[in-house]
Parts: sequence; structure tokens; C-alpha cells
Amino acid sequence: MTSAPFPDVTRTGTVVIASRYVGSPDRQQLVSDAEADALDCTRPPPGLTAVSWFASMDGETVLTLAQWNDALSHDTYLRGGGYTAPLVGPPHYRLHRSLTDGRHTGVPGCLVTAAFDTDGPERQRHLVDRLVAVQPRDGGPPGAVSAHFLLSADGSRALLYTEWTSARAHERAGEAGAHDETHAVMSGTPGVRFTGGGRYRLGRSLSLPSS
Repeated sequence: MTSAPFPDVTRTGTVVIASRYVGSPDRQQLVSDAEADALDCTRPPPGLTAVSWFASMDGETVLTLAQWNDALSHDTYLRGGGYTAPLVGPPHYRLHRSLTDGRHTGVPGCLVTAAFDTDGPERQRHLVDRLVAVQPRDGGPPGAVSAHFLLSADGSRALLYTEWTSARAHERAGEAGAHDETHAVMSGTPGVRFTGGGRYRLGRSLSLPSS
């Protein structure tokens, strides 16, 4: 395994995402390092391609993102008794749509998420369509790198996964009102319930050899 930058969520396959409360910045680092080091010393499960650990900016949680070739690979791992913390989580996600702003070429330094419960696949797609529709046609605010919309295979969840050059860039965009229409869609779409989100920095990331 080798160290890697921000994960490429446009890669085809299945994504498993989980967030855990750990309580402090020291614990964030300890948990991320312990899990990454343990995984780095073992033979990776077939079909696992990358794992990333993100620390929330408030110092309280660790978000893990495990990328698999497909849902079958992950299901096979679970049926075999695999329950390593960074490799299990809520339902499988797949990338549904991505937006990038060609004007901004900055390197991602901050991940911002917004998670939702949804009443089925139609509500998932409707939410994404509405969020895309309110994005500015002339490009995103300074510091916005990309936005990715991930949908769970069972129709129950949606995740907005956005990359920014820094947490301050995201804050400045909010202060300028850039998020207002997005927030209105999040709170005003029937059959969709916002369940939480946060700002994160990348702690560790591993890219695994093909198995």
C-alpha cells in the first residue's frame, strides 16, 4: 500500500462511508493512524481499492471512506466475517453525478459533507436535480473544487460530498451567501431529511494494489 492524496470519488465502484465520534483531536489522530497501520500490515480484502480517514474540523469525529470495485466484493467481505472499522458502514453508495469548476485548479484541502435520509430512489434523484439546478452557471465561488452526489443503493440515503481548497474558503462562500439556495433546497424538499454534515481535513489515505 502507498500513501495517497484526496480520494478520487469519480472512480467507478462502491463506496462505504462511516462517521464515528472519538472526542478529541488527539483521538482522531490515534484512531486514524492505528486503523491505517493495521490495514497496511495485512493482506487487503479482494476488491478493496482505497481507504481514506478524515478528521472533522471540530476535533470530534473521524469519517472513513472505503472504495471497493463493486458491491459484491464488499458483501463477500462481510459474509466472511470481516468487520474492520474502516471497511464497514451504512448502505453502499455509488456516484450519481459530479460537478467541477474548470476555472479553479486548486488542490482539495477540505472536505464538506451533507447527508440526507430519502424516501426512495425518486427522492434521491429529485434532490440531486434540485441541488444541481441552483448552482451558479458561471462557476462556483473561489475555493470550490468539485461537488459529488453519492446515492445509496437501497434508496434510503444521499450524500453531498464537496471538495474545497480550505475550510476558510468554504466559510467565506457562506458569508457571501453562496450556500443560501443550496440550504433552501436541503430544508424544503419533500421526502428528504437533512441528517448532518461537517468540514473535514484528510488525515490518512491508502491506495491498495490490485488484488
